[in-house]
Amino acid sequence: MPATPEQVDARNRRLFAAGERIVPRLPRPVRNLIMNLGAEWAVRSDIAPLRTWATNIELATGESPGPGLRRQAIRSWLRTYLEVLALPSWRPEQIAGRVSADPEGERVLRLAHAGPGVVCALPHSGNWDLAGGWAASTGLPVSSVAERLGEAEFAAFTRIRAGLGIDILAHDDPGAVRALIGAVRAGRVVCLMADREFGTGGVAVRWNGRRVIMPAGPALVARRTGAVLLGVGCHYTAAGMKIEFSDPIEHRPGRTGLAAMTQDLADWFSRFVAAHPADWHVMQPFFDTGSTR
Repeated sequence: MPATPEQVDARNRRLFAAGERIVPRLPRPVRNLIMNLGAEWAVRSDIAPLRTWATNIELATGESPGPGLRRQAIRSWLRTYLEVLALPSWRPEQIAGRVSADPEGERVLRLAHAGPGVVCALPHSGNWDLAGGWAASTGLPVSSVAERLGEAEFAAFTRIRAGLGIDILAHDDPGAVRALIGAVRAGRVVCLMADREFGTGGVAVRWNGRRVIMPAGPALVARRTGAVLLGVGCHYTAAGMKIEFSDPIEHRPGRTGLAAMTQDLADWFSRFVAAHPADWHVMQPFFDTGSTR
């Protein structure tokens, strides 16, 4: 008999609690072993999420990823989850020390935060929770939105993010846009995952010639508040994680303006993902494969 939603929720709570206890105690060689073994197993088993990721990368970049890049992708994905479980045990200076930011982009970010405000749109790349923790630990309080995958997962991740200085709204909260507008006006940095659309309010854009639906929220919140809109991407390095920034996205009026602003983000995301494909953690169908240029 399949497990009930309540049983799944309880199991996920137990697994997450165990991970939070165990992972922070694991030495780096053990974490590396977990990532290496997990990557090798995933590639040898040809698991469905990895096949979907490979399809996404081929459509995003025009190149089919080989076994080496597939291993890197699973290592990156596992690294993110291990880091998220360990983040509550890290001190602010440890978080800041794991992250380096492009100096010019960071300068623009901090000037925008000082006025008129800033909205950051991110692809699902690298560890966006670590990026939010870095921002909050360096004087940039963050507000964001998360997908409500399940009550246990949502509660656990919300608690972790709150401890990092990140306020979280659920993606299905009808008052989310209003709250995000208020957050910008209250001096918070609004950071939104902006490659995948979780609801029904997205706009159609082109990514490497393929049609995708991306959320209009970042452009909408930026335009309503007058905030600077930036594309922000995270990728891993040998020493930690690097954050890169787009140039400010030009505000344009009307529904066509929202689409144009979102297209600008898609163009920047596509270049970023092409440069750092292993760190793009999109393992669900992403592209409309029936639509080309």
